[in-house]
Amino acid sequence: MALRSARGAFMRAEVEFLSGMARGFKGRAHEALDGHQRPVSVHVTDVAPGRLLIRGAAEDSKTLRQVLGWLESRPEVQVATCQRSTGLVKVHYQEASRLPGAFALRVRDFVFTLHQLPPKPFQVEVQHALPGRVRLRVRGLEDDDILKLAAWAATLPGVHKASASPAIHSLVVSFDPEVLNASQLMTALRTSEPSTWPAAPQPPRREWAATAFNSAVLAACVVNAAPMPMLTAGVALTSLPLAQRAFQAVAERRITVDLLDLVAVGVSLATGQVRTAALITSLLGIGDLLIERSADRARSAISRLMRLEVLYAWRLRVDGEVEQVRADRLKEGDLIVVHTGESVPADGTVLSGTAWVDEKALTGESEPRVREAGGRVLAASVVGEGSLRVRVVRAGVETTAAKILHILEGAGAKPMTLQAKVDSVANGVVLPTFGLAAATGLWTREASRPISILITDFGTGVRIVVPASALVAMTLAARQGILIKGAQYLERLAQADTIVFDKTGTLTLGVPEVVDVIPARGWDARQVLSLSAAAELRQSHPVAEAVRRHALAQGVEVPRPEAGLEEVVLGRGVCAQVNGRRVCVGSARWMQQQGVDVTDAGAALSRSVPREVSTLWVTVDGALAGCIRYVETLRPESAGVVHALKENGRRRIVLLSGDAPARVAEVGSRLGVDEAIAELLPEDKATHVRALRRQGRIVAMVGDGINDAPALALADVGISLRGATDVALETADVVLLRGSLDDLLLAFDAGRDTLARVHRGLGLVLVPNAVAMVLAALGWLPPVAAAVVNNGSTVVAGFAALAPLFRQARAAQREDANTH
Repeated sequence: MALRSARGAFMRAEVEFLSGMARGFKGRAHEALDGHQRPVSVHVTDVAPGRLLIRGAAEDSKTLRQVLGWLESRPEVQVATCQRSTGLVKVHYQEASRLPGAFALRVRDFVFTLHQLPPKPFQVEVQHALPGRVRLRVRGLEDDDILKLAAWAATLPGVHKASASPAIHSLVVSFDPEVLNASQLMTALRTSEPSTWPAAPQPPRREWAATAFNSAVLAACVVNAAPMPMLTAGVALTSLPLAQRAFQAVAERRITVDLLDLVAVGVSLATGQVRTAALITSLLGIGDLLIERSADRARSAISRLMRLEVLYAWRLRVDGEVEQVRADRLKEGDLIVVHTGESVPADGTVLSGTAWVDEKALTGESEPRVREAGGRVLAASVVGEGSLRVRVVRAGVETTAAKILHILEGAGAKPMTLQAKVDSVANGVVLPTFGLAAATGLWTREASRPISILITDFGTGVRIVVPASALVAMTLAARQGILIKGAQYLERLAQADTIVFDKTGTLTLGVPEVVDVIPARGWDARQVLSLSAAAELRQSHPVAEAVRRHALAQGVEVPRPEAGLEEVVLGRGVCAQVNGRRVCVGSARWMQQQGVDVTDAGAALSRSVPREVSTLWVTVDGALAGCIRYVETLRPESAGVVHALKENGRRRIVLLSGDAPARVAEVGSRLGVDEAIAELLPEDKATHVRALRRQGRIVAMVGDGINDAPALALADVGISLRGATDVALETADVVLLRGSLDDLLLAFDAGRDTLARVHRGLGLVLVPNAVAMVLAALGWLPPVAAAVVNNGSTVVAGFAALAPLFRQARAAQREDANTH
């Protein structure tokens, strides 16, 4: 007998844990690629103070119009232009906020929300109004959304209480007339953004009451405490929830295990076996209760493990006084104070003070970090010693901690492929089970055998094991600083047979160092360095920063380029107007596209260029002026990680880079990759990833989440090492929050362990029930025993899947006890 928990209590808990990923954190449009809906990246990059670039918006005319229209409406924007040849939107702006980078963050937030699914339109009308109280009619919202809207309304200033009646689509709000009026309240509700509404309050639990009633009916049947018609009616009443689910599935043209349970109860009542029917419904209720309790424990375990919710904050008022406010009432620009032992309530920038900050709940990093003026702090991190004065950058649902929790809660909106397969198999067995029960009943002329067969099923257990295992893996991974955005990515991590790496910032530390400047004949090295640093002055690429650092170290004077005349081509190079001359700095491939042949530059340069180092070429007014040699340091863990991932040939490792062939070949050789491809633009990397997938390979792409965004989007699973940044959270499917390549191994281990845990759980469900079905057909298993086997295997499998989470929660409790 199935514990209908897949349709009942556990599935409700699963929805709590495993819903909401459809909105995610990927600021992407969608287009058809290779027959699939694949995301296209739209990214914002800071170029210099007062300048930024938006890449990808021009790929879609509607997106471009939206971006330019929004920019034109912003008072900070001085000029915004789109360069059709590169698809870049260039923005010059005047920062209105005293917080550096605030406008860039607003642009990123706008881009992020561009392609979210538009909320369903809804209407709010006044039904009845009194001073301080109004009843509203809500149209166009589901019941859960009405509850969410009421929860959101309750957070408005001046609102005392907001209660919803979903059945009649109404909302009653009590408020302070001196703070707001009904018209202001209506405006706020109508213009509210559904994505900001809090989760709907949970309805009261009825499992205990249902279990008690079922048990009372069973006891009455055992002792014959009432006439048989009354007992039969009581058992029929206990089966009403089961009948509701079964008929709903049939109306949707689905045959599920609930129908098996309902027929088993019906046959038992029809043949006069009222006690058997009462036992079935009673065990169903007990199963619901047990699974509901396990879901509660899992929810509590996640809360204890992650500890990401901060309720209150100390905010500085204009008059200098400190007030305690709810953390979700904070907004950008607020000043807050965080003292020793307190959790930081919002993401922000430290204005003054010095403190040790523990970010273990977010990044899994146990070593506290020193935070002082100019540094950043994240919500849910804990000040271990010291105090900080912080300006809020992000609060409420916009904080990194809130986004991590949102991702964990939305873990199953895109379930594993394995989930779909086992669901299909389990439902596919329903009709054969009916056939076996009917054949057994006709052959033996006994009612107990077909009832035992009908009680035994496979569907409920498998629907519990898969999502529960994924939930555990994602939560434990987040505890280690690895953010996995969905159950499907765990499965793809386990199945990936090709891993594609970017070089700069991924396998290397991303901090290049200039080792030499080689001028062309007629040029001086200091001249070449000065002009190159000037062209790169407003660029934020690591190589540009290396050029500027080298110029500073050499004491070279760097002139300022003429504003607004730069041309930046991501992954290729930059041109700027410096002292009336056009200076271009970039790759050999780009220079050749500009009409400058650098393949035979040896004769023009004062000395030869070693092939094993990376090279930037410099031209002035279209003529070669020299080149700059730089090197990047490999991450110390890169070679070990690549070797471990190969697993004796199980996975193929591919290196894709925009660097020179000699340098890429040298890095590939040192690391032992299977294939290294050089001189690639971001779109070229995406093409290679697409080609690998067309070959039937399951591809994991590891990159920095910015220039590699197209390839990350096209891969089966995109992995970023950029840490808890906006770009990483929006672009990658897996984010290594600590930025260490070693955590990549933990991510793949999480995928492998999840599939192993799923297979063990399926064994706990399938084997006992298969044996029970055979024994029932042979008449060796009465209905009571069949119910115990079916329910028992489901409960055991569910608790086995959640066991690692409970162990971690207990360990965290012991750690807290030892600390205090």
